[in-house]
Order: sequence, then C-alpha cells, then structure tokens
Amino acid sequence: MNTGILTSFIIGGLLLLSMIHLNNQALQNSTDVTLDLHNKTQIETIRKIIKQDFNRIGFGKNSKIKSFNPPHFINFSADVYGDGTSEVIWHFKKSVQVKETSNPDDRVLQRNGPVDKTGGSKPTKFRVVDFSITGFSDTEGENETTDKEKIKSLRINIVYESPESISSSGDYSKTVWQKLIVPNNLQL
Repeated sequence: MNTGILTSFIIGGLLLLSMIHLNNQALQNSTDVTLDLHNKTQIETIRKIIKQDFNRIGFGKNSKIKSFNPPHFINFSADVYGDGTSEVIWHFKKSVQVKETSNPDDRVLQRNGPVDKTGGSKPTKFRVVDFSITGFSDTEGENETTDKEKIKSLRINIVYESPESISSSGDYSKTVWQKLIVPNNLQL
C-alpha cells in the first residue's frame, strides 16, 4: 500500500474529527449563551414587578404590611399603579414542584395583586428555584426583624435556573438576583 495515500487518509481523518469537535463546542457555547439570555430575560421580568410592588409599600391610604412570614411570604397594601390601594401577596410555594419543565428544582412563586391600572386582583405564577424575603429594622439591611411594624427595608433573593438541562449530566444554567429595597413610605 502506498504510504502517501495512507498518510493523507490519517491526516484527513484527524482534520475531520477536529472540525466535528470544534462544531460541537460552538453549538454548546451557542446553547449556553441562548439559555443565559433567556434566564436573564425571565429574572428581569420578575425583578421589574418586585421593584414596582415593594417600592410602593406604604404608599396610599391605609397602606401597610399586613402579614410577614419570612422567608417565603409577604402580604401588603399599596397603591401600586396610582389608582388606589390594593392588596399584594408574594408567596413562594417551596413544596409545589413545577411539572412543565424538566428541572426538578423548579418551584412556584405566586404573586396575587393588580396587574395593571384597571384594578382587580389576579394570580401570576413564576417558575423559580428559590425566593426569600428578609425584613430589616434599618435601611442598611443590618438589623434583621420579623416584626411587620418595624420593617424599614427588605432584602429579596431569587434563584432562577433554566427549564431544561444544558448538558447530559443534568446541569442547569443559573441566574441569581439579590436586592435590598428601601420603600420610602416605610421610613415615616
């Protein structure tokens, strides 16, 4: 057999294998970037609603925190959309698994309250891995309290993971958001 032809086949085979490997890496990176963008879009939606709601605590007639059961429940009144005081409830249902995704850690975060200026209350469900609320009796987030009358600031933590695995080993793309919210009207 001709050694030139054999060498050409070996070199061609190695080049083909390296091109296939490079293509697979590019596809995996593309998938990772797409899932990361999706995660950030989902967490941004939740973040906007939380900031809208929590910054308005204490705004409006008879607005106040009605019930606070950290780390997964808060019920308050607020003039969220400037059309009158409404009741808003945020509740992380740690024991309720989301069945629509393959992620076994997905749980239900439910918000009950107005969704726009037309009034009325509607439940809105989000899919998150973890959600927690911590109350503080100061604006710096240093003195933790569970007394709803003493709350001056709230720290919100959300962990969101992709709904589908990014690898065959069952890894999920993760995004974490944390914010200390200091509602102006709780400072009075």
